[in-house]
Amino acid sequence: MNTTRMNWLDGARLAAAFCIIGIHTSSDALGGPFRDAPGFDRVFPVLMRSVSELASTEFFILVSLFLLSMKLSNSSTPFIPTMTLQARRLLVPFAFWTVFYAVFRLYKAHHLGYEHAILEQLSSLQHWVGYFALGNVNFHMHFLPTIFLLLLFHRLYKLAIPYPLLGLIVVPMLYLNYQFSEWIWATIKDPLIRDYVVRFIKVLSYTGYGFFAYSLYGFWQREIDEGRIRNLFGLSVFLVTIGLIIKLIYAHKVGVSGEYVVRRGVIYYGHYLLPCAVLSAFMCSCYLRWPDRLSQWSRFSFGMYLIHPAIMDVIDVAFLQSTLQADWYVLMKYSATAFLSLSLTIAISKVSLIAWTVGLGPLPGTQSKEATRVLAQ
Repeated sequence: MNTTRMNWLDGARLAAAFCIIGIHTSSDALGGPFRDAPGFDRVFPVLMRSVSELASTEFFILVSLFLLSMKLSNSSTPFIPTMTLQARRLLVPFAFWTVFYAVFRLYKAHHLGYEHAILEQLSSLQHWVGYFALGNVNFHMHFLPTIFLLLLFHRLYKLAIPYPLLGLIVVPMLYLNYQFSEWIWATIKDPLIRDYVVRFIKVLSYTGYGFFAYSLYGFWQREIDEGRIRNLFGLSVFLVTIGLIIKLIYAHKVGVSGEYVVRRGVIYYGHYLLPCAVLSAFMCSCYLRWPDRLSQWSRFSFGMYLIHPAIMDVIDVAFLQSTLQADWYVLMKYSATAFLSLSLTIAISKVSLIAWTVGLGPLPGTQSKEATRVLAQ
């Protein structure tokens, strides 16, 4: 199986980018599930969000860790130099986008009436520390520091390559996150301390995804005949279907209440284990004829992830006075955001001085593109 061209992985990267945009554009201008809209008008947005969550941020993390497993598993470079290089690849663009979004948020805040609150944050050292330590300058920026912290456990993940069953560690780690999160929110009242403790537990529990991603890579390296791969693909699709049904139950709860309710029990595990089933399905679809051209487009997925919130803000402001129904608003918002995110990423990639901001060029002050190329998640 490891001799097959990995176009399926390029497909997974593109799916992650477009689905994450789908998740974020399925809400109203304030990030909610159209609470003030009639119940029927919330059907399409919540269904779109449920389908898009087949490839959520956790899926993006899994894909990124799988890519890293291929790049780092056979590396003979010592741990500290390896992590130093990864820090440059991930955290330099992160610093750029953190400053960008810290200021850019003023655009939407000015039009929605909370400009004063953003200005107060910009003058607060505590908030700036949070921007860089937690990635909370925007709802999506936590991804880069989280990935870097997960990388620190790389040597542990490598155990899952020869022993793929270690990928099942993801289940108890999610249980750990579920139990500790409930205790944290019930016990720690200081929001500042709570934010950091929640992030610590989240990173610790997400190491389960690292074990799972590396176990998939270990599985990928094994020679398995096409017949068994087809059967495993069917099993993966079956598990994805069960996960989707669970998500539809959650969608019904959101549609009825008009609020994003807390995921508990089977809904929690269905949500956080679904990315594992989806990536497994992508990998086991390797026998299909995935287009070679996917590799040309998938490299823009990282930039789309970084850019799309800014485009969403511009669209939200442009349609503040719009009377569009929720379904048409979401459809328009998704189409425009996906198209413009991809187009802008392509445009930026062609400008050598700033291409590094979307993971497609050498970092500032470096000479070798290969040595400094940001991971194209």
